[in-house]
Amino acid sequence: MGALADDTAIRDEGGRLAATLSRDWEIWGPNGGYVSAIALRAAGKIAPPDHQPATFSGQYLSVGQFADVEIEAEAVRKGRNAWCINVALVQSGKRFLQAQVWTTNKSEGPSKLERKMPDVKLPGALKSWAELEPLQKDEKPFSFWDNIEGKPARYFGRGKPDPLGSILQGWHRYIGFATTADPFLDFSRALILIDTLQWPAFNHGLAEFPSYIAPSLDVTAWFHSAPGAAQWLLADAHADTAMGGLIHGGADIWSEDGRLVASGGSNMLHVAPRAV
Repeated sequence: MGALADDTAIRDEGGRLAATLSRDWEIWGPNGGYVSAIALRAAGKIAPPDHQPATFSGQYLSVGQFADVEIEAEAVRKGRNAWCINVALVQSGKRFLQAQVWTTNKSEGPSKLERKMPDVKLPGALKSWAELEPLQKDEKPFSFWDNIEGKPARYFGRGKPDPLGSILQGWHRYIGFATTADPFLDFSRALILIDTLQWPAFNHGLAEFPSYIAPSLDVTAWFHSAPGAAQWLLADAHADTAMGGLIHGGADIWSEDGRLVASGGSNMLHVAPRAV
């Protein structure tokens, strides 16, 4: 089991930023949301100290390796209230993720939230996935899931599709995560969920688990209200559009007290099973 703060830590090595990808966050290689969280925190290293992230837009160019990462981060626009920062993660001279991050120090402006949080039970009244679906003999989940405790808000039994289709509503808590004053680390919790939950949401609308996979091409997140002291985050994820070889999904992330933390989505590329 990993620790999000430690496993996304950014090092300054003689004026160059670096990080290390931890195998504790493995799903088909380093989890994309986890890798994006490193890029988000790298942007925070060069943003002004009073800034927080506003938008993250990342593209997955290839699969990273569980090893050290060189980070290229450059502020391409420095406005009075908003900076635009380009970030690239590089291994062995090859860029495997590129991202653009907007940051801001704005706090005043209109206040409005017409979007409604799903009417679901709070995590204290729900059972965890581990309680509902104990691991079967020889079943070995990806190590990524050891870092997050999940409690589904909608559950219909193991292997049964959700009658409403490809949606996934549930609470998630990062094990061992301590409240932080770093908004780039804090919002990383939401970014990882937005990236990761599209594929499980798609599968929840299917009668049988698919024979193919669908790795993400990209991920976009818009940050609204930092989680702060909130440990449990509600993900309202959907992946209800599939055509032209692509599966599209999105998610809203909420706190227990009803704040919209972040929203976003991604496109996933259908990858057919290889012939034996």
